[in-house]
This record gives sequence, structure tokens and C-alpha cells, in this order.
Amino acid sequence: MPIFLAALAAGLTFQSGWWQPALPNYRYRFPSDYGAHERSQSEWWYYTGNLSDRRRRRYGFELTVFRFGVQRPLPHRSPWDIDDVYFAHYAISDMAGKRFYYFDRAGRAALGLSGAAVGDENAWVGAWRVRRDRDGFHRLAARAGGTALQLVLKPKKAAVIQGRAGVSRKGPCPNCASHYYSFTRLVGHGTLALGGASAAVSGVAWNDHEWGSDELAPGVVGWDWFSIQLSDDVEIMLYRLRYADGRSVPQSSGTLIEPNGSARYLSLSDFSIAQTRSWLSPHSGGIYPAGWRIRVPAKSIDLTVTPAMADQELLTARSTRANYWEGACDVAGSFAGRRVLGVGYTELTGYATAPPGSRM
Repeated sequence: MPIFLAALAAGLTFQSGWWQPALPNYRYRFPSDYGAHERSQSEWWYYTGNLSDRRRRRYGFELTVFRFGVQRPLPHRSPWDIDDVYFAHYAISDMAGKRFYYFDRAGRAALGLSGAAVGDENAWVGAWRVRRDRDGFHRLAARAGGTALQLVLKPKKAAVIQGRAGVSRKGPCPNCASHYYSFTRLVGHGTLALGGASAAVSGVAWNDHEWGSDELAPGVVGWDWFSIQLSDDVEIMLYRLRYADGRSVPQSSGTLIEPNGSARYLSLSDFSIAQTRSWLSPHSGGIYPAGWRIRVPAKSIDLTVTPAMADQELLTARSTRANYWEGACDVAGSFAGRRVLGVGYTELTGYATAPPGSRM
């Protein structure tokens, strides 16, 4: 869901004509839809995951590239033209060391310093890059502040289309939607460097790609987003958009993905999310939820979701100018009478004020 965070922070508004909204009955075409969509004003490629090294030390990671259209591309382009701007967020959660490393950056499309290719996934801001190779492997690379991450990820399941009729709805207005797919279980390996020491890591990751031009309904102040990967090869994605008075946007929804890759759409009435704890940020002063009970009665799902580490808050003054919590979580509970365990990632926005100079 970070596309909405960045779109709000950048102060973008929908411009009719060149920019195309996400409309129903969209037909996804792969691999071209893995790449950039130049007529969508906002777009992002998003990766999170849970990793461990040979000593069983656990880590979480986030690497996201955002693209925002500034103007319609000119017919006679100069290498200095800036049609798009790019932002990127990169974070590492070190559970054993109880440290959270996060970094953000902005870049211009001019001269190839940042960009996103059309036709297949290849997006970058400086040396931070996410791409998909010809064999279908996802390759991630980022380095900053004494940390470095390199991963090769292989999908266990095909891409899952989120929402219904080719769109993920975010509100009642016709344009309040995005095109959105996910790779819900990527397995892989790579290296992670922290503090001068490098270790081989492996684990499971999640990939979202979303694009559109006018997603949020008026009055939305934030959202709670969950990706859950259970031990029985089941995944769950849920998001709840919030109004200022705490009400949920009725179009909030989710998806249940079975072991064979089949997906079931979940409307807001199909699930419940109850906060069980809270956390006060010493950085922003925001008070975030810090534990949840999630239930999907029709599938006899009852789960508890707990942050693997309390402090996983990003303050992105160098890029999207927003404070938000994005972190690795532990999952436990029951599914159709069976005991299940799992891991996941949770994103929380709208609980902390933006840093000085923000346009949110």
C-alpha cells in the first residue's frame, strides 16, 4: 500500500487527459505489466521479507521504489528532461541486535540516474534496484549506512491479482482504485552486511506492484496493511483504509491465497482486525497499534499478529516526507481447526505527524 503514502506526501493530484485512472475490466498482460506504466501518474514496486542467517539470527527487510509522473513525455526528448521523479525506501530490522536501520532517497529520471523500464520489472534510484530477470527470478540490491543487501528470489506461486474486475478499490469514487498484483511467496537467498560483517541469508519475501492515477477517496487519513505468510503455504493480504473519525472505508478489502495459488476475494465484512496493544514512538511521538487479532470467520481463521520488534518506524524526510511504521511480524493462531504459525509484514500510516516541511 505505500503508493498512497508517497502520493499524499508528494502532493499529487489527478490530471485528466494524459494520466489514466485505474478502471474495471483491466486485462493484465505479463511480463509487460511487471514493468512501468507511463500513463499512470503513480506506481511502485515493493518488497518485504523475513530472513535468517546460519546462526539463526533473524532479520526483516523492506525495499521499495516509487515512480511519479510529473509531465507528459515530450515528442523530442532531451536527456535532461524530467518526466518522472523517483523515491526509494530501504530498511533492515535486526531482531537479535534490536536495531532498525532505515534509509530513503529521491532521484530524477534525467540522465538515467533513476528510472523504471517498460516491458518488464527494472526500477532503480541510484544503486538501489529491483528487477526481474529472464528466468523469472527477482533480484534486489541496496547499500547505505554500513548495510548492504543483495537477494535473489524465486516465486513459489504465480502473481495474484488483487481486488475484483482488475482493480483494487480504495473508495466510492470511480477513479478511487489501482491495478495491483502480488507475488505472495518468494523464496530465496543472498547476503546481508551490517556493521562491516557480511552473512549469507535466506528466507521468504512478498512483492507488490501497484499503479494508478487517483487512488484515495477524500478524507482518508491513513491505513493498516497486512501481508501474512502461514506455515501451511497459505497467504493473506488485508488492508483497512481509515477516515479521521476511525471509520473504515467500506471498499477496504483483502485476499486469501490457497496453497495451490487460487485466490479468494475478501470484502471488509469478511474479516475483522482488532488492536490488542499500542506503541509510543520516541522519534515522532506517534502512537501506533502494536498487536492485532485478525479473524476471517467464513474460513475459521483466528490469528494474532505481533511485531517482531517494537521500533520499526521510518521517518522519510529526504523523500516522501512521511512518518510510518513498516515492520516484520510474527503470526500464530488457528486455521480450520489446525494450529498455524507464520510471519508477515505490517504497514501503518496516519498515526504520526509528518516531519517539518511536509506537504501532507
